[in-house]
Amino acid sequence: MLKSIDVRHKVVSIRELSPDLVKVWEGLQDRDCDLVSPFFSPGFSRAVGRHRDDLRIAVLHGPDGISGFLPFHLKRGGCATPVGGQVCDYQGVIGTVPDAGLRGGSLLRDLGLAAYDFNHGLASQPLLAQNAFSFTDSRRADLRGGFDCWQEEVKAQTKELGKLGRKMRKLERDIGPLRFVANDPSQDAWEAFHKWKDEALRRQGANGFDLPGWLDRVMSDLRVIDDPSFGGLFSTLYAGDRLIAAHFGMRSKRAWHWWFPTYDASLSKLSPGLILLVNCIEEAARLGLDELDFGRGTQLFKRQFGTRSRQLCEGSLERRLSPFGAIRSARKSVQRLANRSLPEKSADILRRGGTKVLRAGLI
Repeated sequence: MLKSIDVRHKVVSIRELSPDLVKVWEGLQDRDCDLVSPFFSPGFSRAVGRHRDDLRIAVLHGPDGISGFLPFHLKRGGCATPVGGQVCDYQGVIGTVPDAGLRGGSLLRDLGLAAYDFNHGLASQPLLAQNAFSFTDSRRADLRGGFDCWQEEVKAQTKELGKLGRKMRKLERDIGPLRFVANDPSQDAWEAFHKWKDEALRRQGANGFDLPGWLDRVMSDLRVIDDPSFGGLFSTLYAGDRLIAAHFGMRSKRAWHWWFPTYDASLSKLSPGLILLVNCIEEAARLGLDELDFGRGTQLFKRQFGTRSRQLCEGSLERRLSPFGAIRSARKSVQRLANRSLPEKSADILRRGGTKVLRAGLI
């Protein structure tokens, strides 16, 4: 086990996360509406930790006891990456960091770390926002007023819902009645989901959906988890007996996260993916969830169907006198300067290059 220098804080393995610690963790998550994402749930960390022996949990202590948790992967040189690495769409401390200081160097020293990279950090957490070099938004469907209230807000900003209604009727005329399955156990649908997602990513110039072994196993585990506070959801849409869209995501007590969507590309003009999304939003409201979060990005559907947003940020905490920390501190200064002085596209290319070179946030 990684030892902490400061006796207030303790770093434990996922196997040492006792039921009592999980209860405290869930209590801290419940208190903050910015922590509703399933990525902040102990269930996500436990699922990842079953297949990654580099996962650690920092248990942070303040004057009144445990104040927060920070799950991270320990990499070479004492660098740390948020739990789940590149597939984690929400990152940050579950709770609060006592006496962290402006730059977070004291926290890292207490935890025996040189640096902590984040790219989907909660900007509402000052420690992350003050150490960020870029900011983005994660749009979401706010369902606290119910599905009808969400619909009215969307209708006020786009005509897309009406268009989807016409496309749904055409699908039913041409293929068969639409059928939504909130959590589909079908193995055939699961295999089609993987095939479609792989093809879609390759069309976009990516390397496909050939997942690392650990992530494939994590997703298989998540698919069968169905606890009251956390679970995976494999949702599908059929026209007649034909599968036309699928999505794999996660839910917590209060939020559903839109994670891996895909659809039958031959039906793209009829927007089966968006029809599935609206069905998921309606199901989320039926389950009493507060929101369905679309994740970071500027895709059109997120602007059309999102009624609220959270600000996320990318950056790093570092101990500037350590070699890995000094590199990150310099990178952060250069990136902030580029953001001010270069065209947005050029600054983004620099940001992506820096991430690739440092493998910042990647596992």
